[in-house]
Amino acid sequence: MIETKQHERLRRLSECIKRSGRIHLKDAARILEVSEMTIRRDLSSDAENPFPMSLLGGYIVALAQPHSGLISTSSDIITPDQTEELHIPNLAAGMVSDGDVLFFDNGQFIPTLIELIPDNLHFTGICYSHRVFLALSQKKNATVLLCGGEYRPKSDSFFNPTQPSYLDSINPKKAFISAEGVHLDFGVTCYNIDDLYMKKKAMDKSIRKILLTKYHYFDETATGNMGDLAQFDVVITDRKLTDDYEDYCRKSSVKVIY
Repeated sequence: MIETKQHERLRRLSECIKRSGRIHLKDAARILEVSEMTIRRDLSSDAENPFPMSLLGGYIVALAQPHSGLISTSSDIITPDQTEELHIPNLAAGMVSDGDVLFFDNGQFIPTLIELIPDNLHFTGICYSHRVFLALSQKKNATVLLCGGEYRPKSDSFFNPTQPSYLDSINPKKAFISAEGVHLDFGVTCYNIDDLYMKKKAMDKSIRKILLTKYHYFDETATGNMGDLAQFDVVITDRKLTDDYEDYCRKSSVKVIY
């Protein structure tokens, strides 16, 4: 079978993503020596594509890629019909820099966020969730610190407020925190009470606090309160916020990324 130029470009892009987890559109254009518009056309072509990829937040990522032995639930697997689920973790992964010390909570986006961190980056990941630990263990250049304690099957996490924690002596540069509720009056909230202690401790200890939450969680209130929205430095979501939230974030020096 004769390989077309488009097929060759897609194959080369796929190989780059296998090595690094993702590639920026500008870098891809430079490597392939074509325009960014050519790559956009390749990705949106109706022709059969053996290398399913998508452009999200300026980065090209693979769709339905295997988890390389990562034990996960079916909800963690990304398919072409779920590409919108990649927006928030992809934007979050773009905030990771070489040498970072990071805290990852037990949220729904976290395993995918970790998979999207380029494999060539060296970083330290602190976590308390079993599934997040498994995701971090797949990153060859990551140093993984698992906070110990009693295992909580309901949340698949380890937790004991009476025992020492890595967070007692380490200040993460960035903490990725998930929420199921954001309200101007009732603050940032989550449903899993088991996670609340570690989320709040990470917020107290981390230099930058990054909130990951979907647009439809705004104006919602869950059970456990983490604090006010103003306590976060960055909010990553999937749609432009309403004017009242945009004004609040602007006045509180909270950066909004969507």
